[in-house]
Amino acid sequence: MAAELSTSRDGRFALQQLTSIEWIVVDTALDANDPHRTLACVYEADQFEYDVLWLRDLALPTKYMCPTDVLDDISRAMRRGSRVPSRKPIPIPHRAPAAAFA
Repeated sequence: MAAELSTSRDGRFALQQLTSIEWIVVDTALDANDPHRTLACVYEADQFEYDVLWLRDLALPTKYMCPTDVLDDISRAMRRGSRVPSRKPIPIPHRAPAAAFA
């Protein structure tokens, strides 16, 4: 059984320790049986480095100094969103073509 290590500030994401050197990051907003619930697997590479296997494309690093840094990065990435909101297009001025040089 996974032991929860910490959660994001908004409580949406949780870092769960599976073994002494393995963690997963889950999205608690999704159902426990949802295959998209697990976002990343974190493994201790050595005393000062942790490798991350991303299960979702969040364009985040694959190496961190500690597992909680992974949780913080996921929280920031999901907060900012991946899409730019729709807005009115910027108008482009229309001008006559430049006169040709003879």
